[in-house]
This record gives sequence, C-alpha cells and structure tokens, in this order.
Amino acid sequence: MKKILVILLALLSLTMVFSLLACNNEPAPPDEGDDTPPEAMTDIVIDGASSYTLVRSDRYNTSDPITQAAVDLRKAVEAATGCSLGITTDYTAPVALEIIVGDTNREENALIPTDLALNEYVIIHKDGKLIISGSDGTSTSKAVEYFIKTYLGYDAATGTYAKTTLSIPESLNYRGSFDYPTIVYQIGDIKSIPTASGNEVYNDVVRLITSLQGRLNKNAEENGFYIYQMYDSTDSFWLEYISGEGKMFDGAIVVELKTWADFWEVFAPYIQEAGLVAWDPEVPSTANVAATICALDGYLPVRFSSDESSLYKWLRNNGVATAENLYGMFDGTLGTKIADTNLDSSGSAKCDAYLWALEKYGDRCNPLMVAYTLDGASTVADNLIYQEAEGNTPNWNQLYSHDFLIYNECFFFDLTCYAEEAPCDDPEQPIGTDAATLHTILNFFCQKNNGKMGKLMGFPPWYMKYTTHRGHGTPVATTLEWDFVEFISAYNFIKEADAAHPAWMTNGSVFTQYVSTTDYENTEVEPTEIFDSKTRYFTIYMGDYDSSAWLKQHIPNFFRDNGRGEYPLMWGFNPNLGDRVPMVFDYIYENLTENDILATGDSGAGYVIPAMLPNIDTWVAYNEPYTEKYDMDIVGFIINGNNPMTDREFAAYAEIAPIGSFHNDSSKKLVVWDNLTVYMHLMNGINPTDAKVAESMYNYASQTGNNFSAYRTVCYSPSSVNNAIEAFIEYAEAKNDGYSYMCVDPYTLFDLVLQSGQGDYRDAE
Repeated sequence: MKKILVILLALLSLTMVFSLLACNNEPAPPDEGDDTPPEAMTDIVIDGASSYTLVRSDRYNTSDPITQAAVDLRKAVEAATGCSLGITTDYTAPVALEIIVGDTNREENALIPTDLALNEYVIIHKDGKLIISGSDGTSTSKAVEYFIKTYLGYDAATGTYAKTTLSIPESLNYRGSFDYPTIVYQIGDIKSIPTASGNEVYNDVVRLITSLQGRLNKNAEENGFYIYQMYDSTDSFWLEYISGEGKMFDGAIVVELKTWADFWEVFAPYIQEAGLVAWDPEVPSTANVAATICALDGYLPVRFSSDESSLYKWLRNNGVATAENLYGMFDGTLGTKIADTNLDSSGSAKCDAYLWALEKYGDRCNPLMVAYTLDGASTVADNLIYQEAEGNTPNWNQLYSHDFLIYNECFFFDLTCYAEEAPCDDPEQPIGTDAATLHTILNFFCQKNNGKMGKLMGFPPWYMKYTTHRGHGTPVATTLEWDFVEFISAYNFIKEADAAHPAWMTNGSVFTQYVSTTDYENTEVEPTEIFDSKTRYFTIYMGDYDSSAWLKQHIPNFFRDNGRGEYPLMWGFNPNLGDRVPMVFDYIYENLTENDILATGDSGAGYVIPAMLPNIDTWVAYNEPYTEKYDMDIVGFIINGNNPMTDREFAAYAEIAPIGSFHNDSSKKLVVWDNLTVYMHLMNGINPTDAKVAESMYNYASQTGNNFSAYRTVCYSPSSVNNAIEAFIEYAEAKNDGYSYMCVDPYTLFDLVLQSGQGDYRDAE
C-alpha cells in the first residue's frame, strides 16, 4: 500500500489553473548532418567533484516535500557521481554557484514564471545558478525527479544511473508539466471560530463545512480535490483503505486543515462565491429547507443571528453575502397564504416551510432519494429539543450525513407520521398536520417516480423527538420505527436506516464515488450434512446492517476480530448500501473466510414492510440487480411489521431469494414454498453477553416444533457470538433431552429442512 504524502497548506494555491499544457523550452539535439554547433554545456559534477552548493528554503522543516526533494537530489548525485554536494538553507549568504531547489529568498527565484500552474515546474540555468522549482512541494519534487532521470540517466526499474558526471545545457530553460495527484483536504473536528465557541457554534461550523463538502465533492474531478472530514477512527481506517494500491486515493496528497483559520484560508473563495442561505432558528424546519436550497443552488446554510460573535455575522463580515434569507418568512397563521405562494397555510410554521420548499424546489429535487433528517431544533440553544437532548453536538444532530444528501440533491424534512397527536417540536399545530405534510411530500415524489422504488435516507429520531424516550410523545421507539416504515412503504420508499447510534455518517460524498476493484463472490457452500432427527440445527444472523453508518462503523472492528471464521455466521448486509459505501463491500468481500456467509439484511435490498407495498412486483424488480451484483440468494430478515407473512410475500421472496429467507412472523415458524424455498422465523435480538443467553436460545429451540432455529444478533462481535454458540451447545446438551446441537450455515440449514420434510408446505399457484 502506498503511503499518502502530507504537505503543508501554505504550499498549495488553488487559484492556479490546472489545465495549462507543458512547454518544453529545452533545446532539441541537432539532426544528423546539421552544421549547427552543439549547445555549450555547463559541468555541475566532473571527476567526482563540484563547486556547486545545494540551497533550499530555511522556512521548511526536514519533513517538508521541498526539503526532501533537495535531499533526494543530493543523494542521487552522490549515487551517480560519487560527489557529495554541500547543502545549506537560504539563511546563508549566496555564493557564485548554487543549485536552488524550491522557493527561496534568492533573487534568482524571480526567474520562475508567475503563471506557473499547480501541475507545472521549471528547470532554469543562468549565470551559475540552477533553479529547480515547481509551484508547490509536489511539483518541485516532480521537477527534481525529472532532473535526475534526464541528466543523471536514472532508471527507476533497475535503480541504476547511466551517467557518472552531471552536465547541463548552459542556457537550460525547461518548463514541464505532469498529472497532478488528487488532493484530499482532511478537515479536523473544528469546533470554534475566532469570535466564539460552544455547541451552538460547533453545530453551525459543521453544518457549513459538511454542506460545502457535499457541493464541492460533486465536482471533485473537475476541482482536483476532495473534502474529507475526520470525526472518528473509522474515518482514518477508510481513508487508508481507499488510498491502497490501485484504489481511489492511491498516490493522493493529503492536506490537513485542523483549525478554522486553516479551513478559511483554502475555502474562503468558494464560500464567498456560493453565498449564504440564512435559516430561522425560530422555525427550525427552515434549516432543512436551507439544506434543500443548498443541494440545488449551492447557497450554504447558516443559522441567522444578529449576535456579532455568531458564525453568520463572522461570514458576513468576511465578504460572504446572504443570497437567500428565510428568517421571519413563516408564521403558520391559518387563513393566510404561505409566503410567496398561493398555498393556504397549514396552521404550522414548521410545515409551511416544507410546503413552501416543495412548491419552489420539489420539481428540481432528486425524486429517487429524499433526506429524512433532524431539523435545526436540536442545534438552537434556547429550543426545548436542544435543552432536553441526550447530546446536542453535530453527530447527535446528524449533520455529518448532509454532505451525501446535498451531493444527491435531496429534499430535506423532519416530520412525524402520527396523525393522532401534535409533535413535541410543534405542539400548537393542528393535530395531524405533520402527518399530512409527510403524506404530501412522499406522495409528490412517489408520483414523480412513476412507480419506481425511492430511497428515504434516515430514521425516526426517537432519541431526540416523537417518542417516550425523552418524554416527547406517546409511542415507544420500536413502535415508531415500524409505523414509520409502514407509512413510507405505502409510497414505495425504502428506508436506509441510520438509526441511533450512529445516526450519522461522515464522508458519504467521497465514498459514493469510490469505484470497486473487487469481484463480489459470496462464500460457496455445498451442503453435505445428512439430516438426523436427534439433532437440533441452528444458525446465527449477524445484523443489523440496513444502515451505511452502522456498516462503516462496525465492519473495521468485527472483520478484524480474531474469532471470525471459527463458526459459520450469516452476515446481513443490505446490498443497496453499496450505493453509499461501496468501499465497505470491497473490504468485506476481500476478507471473507469460508465461514462468512453473506445474506441481505432488512428486508432484502433495503428496509421496507413488504405487506404495505402497493405493488410487490416493483419490489422484486428493485432487488434483482443488487442481489445479482453481490451474489446473494438469501434474505436474512424480512421485517413485515405486525403483519402476517402471506402467500403474496412468500411468492415474491421466492424470486428475490430462491434458497430461502428468515422473517419476523412468529406464527409461521417454518414454511416451505413450492417444495424449494424455505422460510423460517428468526428469534429476535439475542444478546451474546447476557448471562442467560444460552437458556433463552435453548428455550426457543425447544418450542419451534421442529429441529431448526435461527437467532438474530445486533452489532455484536464474532468472538462474543462464538461464546454464545458454545454456551448454548453446552447448556443444551447438559439437559440430556435426547438431542445434540449443531451450528450450521444457512445453506446447510435450509437443505436440512428440505431433507427433514418438516414445516408447512405451500404450493405456488
């Protein structure tokens, strides 16, 4: 794996033009028969000796690329000629003969063209001074590399030099270019600005940076750089992975921006060009409206504030104009029109803002993906939601997800699906207004989709709103989850469930552009076990990965767990997550053991309640390209809410997963469809660390009425699951109930079911 070069910010200037072509002014050798005398040459090293001194800037430390380039040149000269050149910094007084590497205080640096592009360098000799320099550390390194190859005859393949002397044309004036490496701006966790700090500002800063990230990463190839945020250790892990040989950032330059000053120095021109959309902290839904506007028009969302220490005022005072201002636009007065529309007010300022945005921007938004994410309430210090939140930092507020959602030009909203009670964040609205607005939004995009499945990015924010968790509603969190998925499934929307925690994901706008370098071949299993009526067979489902955020977070740890591969484990990965985190799937498939079996997660290619889908054939068609791409033919967990599994679902899933599927309908422990496809109930949510896990698993196996059982875990390591498997087998066999117990892979489990003849056999019509 190639190492990433980290260079100082001061060496980069993004105002330079990338597209300038190389211009070679080095004199060409004369043609044969040409009477033109050969150009006079200057000897730099002859007979192992030189009068030249290497000079580099005193401003740069020993790890800087320009300093390293000077050292590399010195080493190459010595290796080729045996001459060890003296080396000094420009702090010393000039001497007659010098090799000047990079930008220095020497007057000869004035010979470097002022229009030198970021991907250009020059090699110039004049009056005893040899200047080798580029526009920054990378281009200077390239200049030295070219010089060594050209004038010392260096062959990288053999590591040898063709020349033992160093001579150059006396009037050498060469301007070269190269393909500049991708720049990755690695932005640290910036929490303050020069005038203020605290969580309110912290949220504002991250909202701004992440919004800019989504916009600029959309044009990363044209810009020549990516923005990459460093929030936790997984960001380091995945950056290293996608920087591996042959992968996305192989050979990229990483520039670290750790402070607001660092960030502003690079991105001020982009922010000033974009302008702001100011959202109204008195109507927090306008934060989501501002994100929608950013996704389409590029204005950057910032909380409106008259406080001179706020980010809004700081930006205004530093040359950033307000392109659109939502402050004071919405008051939710019944009997009036919503601002600048012919729409009647809903009676809710919160909902009026969304209805206004749908009217103004809906037709331009991505109809196949919508953003269901927290509004600004939990980022405003005097808001009740903020004050009662478990956490009110940018991660809890899901701000890190915005780059991907803005990149995909999503419509943003945050509403409850319950029509029976007013939401906690808008208690004075007419009952049912939130749910009615949610219906309007989903129906709008459903109609635009012409029957296709759409993706809803997000999860009901149970930890912050709408549930009993913080006293903000009557539903419990799990009830809200299923009710919400039922609601959106009726509009052909799949949920990508960034549920707490993590309910956020950094750098999606980078990861989604990763191009796979891996063949997706699932573990091949040829069942050989012969059914024994005195054996109880079971399998373990490793879930729940219906969220890119969870997949990104947990795979680095769980796939490096020493216990992985000891027992057959079925991993439930929703394959449509490959749209957002394709690099995770590469890593997974590159590191499979023979005991890692991949199945889909909830409820196939994505999370829906299949009973609520208006046309299940559309769902079947949606699954096909994903299951084919990732070589999956088992659905790990069909979540059908409180609805029974019917022949409609059995027939549909026999097409999606012909081998079999697991599901949550406990009334149908074991069904065999058309003598081929097995459906088995999955015991929900065992905890491998629970002292009574073995007893729970045994009790369930004992009451299935057959020889088969399956168990669902949620984000537990292979080692902890291995311990649970061993504890279960030990506990069960100590019962002396006449059965032995065996952990098997799902293919073997389903094959044993067919061998046994057990279950409810149903014929396809």
